[in-house]
Amino acid sequence: MLVAQISDIHAGPDLSSLRTLERAIAWLKTFRPDVLVVTGDLVDDGWRHGYRLVAESLRLLDCPVHLLPGNGDDVRLMRSELAAVGPWINATGPMHFRTAVDDLTLFGVDVTVAGQSYGDVRPHLPWLMSALADVTTPSLLFMHQPPFRIGIEALDQVGCRNGSALLGTLETMHRLPLAILCGHVHRPAFGRLGSIPVQTCGSLCPPNPLLLEGRADLSVIDAPSFLVHEVRDGRLVSHVVSVPASDRGA
Repeated sequence: MLVAQISDIHAGPDLSSLRTLERAIAWLKTFRPDVLVVTGDLVDDGWRHGYRLVAESLRLLDCPVHLLPGNGDDVRLMRSELAAVGPWINATGPMHFRTAVDDLTLFGVDVTVAGQSYGDVRPHLPWLMSALADVTTPSLLFMHQPPFRIGIEALDQVGCRNGSALLGTLETMHRLPLAILCGHVHRPAFGRLGSIPVQTCGSLCPPNPLLLEGRADLSVIDAPSFLVHEVRDGRLVSHVVSVPASDRGA
């Protein structure tokens, strides 16, 4: 089972990240994943036409697509322009998703908070507990912000709150997710929530510098990237796929 994950497109009128998305989609069309999950921040500044252009790119794929909003998305516009691309469990309210693909279950938890830049998982724990209660297959849990500090202060200030409550809920389940897969950070990062691996996906807009405490603001040498997750025999292996800066080599 191959699950592709794209995050943080941040499409704007200059079209640069949309061109990067087009190259990523072209690669994925040839690679043929079983499903694609987009973990938020699709468009900047409520640009309606940007959501339409993202939708056009995603429709080129032959696999199911599921989407979560990020803290930079206009959820009203996202829902109206992308409802035909990636369905959510409810027509209104939080944009959660749950889907089964062969012997793998995927959950998406919308942790956005209306009018705020931070996320909060606590209000959605009852839904998640109910959704996980009858799951007997391996599963992956998707969110926008990772549920712990990553050490980049500007991002941690708008991170996902109540990660410890999330862990407490997951630990009551019969079967833990194989991983919690997030966006928001604009670079791949890896950690754990309790015993559960947590990974962040790179971005399709310019990656963030590694602004760890006490370190210089060095220029970024990372390329835009996304993730491909392979689940086989109940085990997860994730691969970083870098996107070239131009059509050459795509």
